Amino acid sequence: MKKLMMFALAGSLMWSCSKSGLGEDGLTEEEMDYQKLTQMGAEIKDYAKNKACAGGECRVMSMGSKACGGPTQFIVYSVGKVDEKVLTQKINDYTEYERQLNIKYCRVS
Repeated sequence: MKKLMMFALAGSLMWSCSKSGLGEDGLTEEEMDYQKLTQMGAEIKDYAKNKACAGGECRVMSMGSKACGGPTQFIVYSVGKVDEKVLTQKINDYTEYERQLNIKYCRVS
């Protein structure tokens, strides 16, 4: 009987530990953080997409933060069709957020 009680207690503790840190949608904090990062990246790409450019209107901006340093990607956009200040702010926010996640989750690359 004592072994059965210990088994039940251990099982309930394991179940409660495995559920800790989950949000309402069943995601861990880390998954929610990276979901937010993905959403931020999609918004940036959507803001800069389909803005065809030619010649001197084309620009490239680095975006993101690798754990070892440097950007994770590059965005091509048209200076004539995109507000560079808005795009720069969005990219800076994304890059800083990814840098913070790299530190928070001890990412290495």
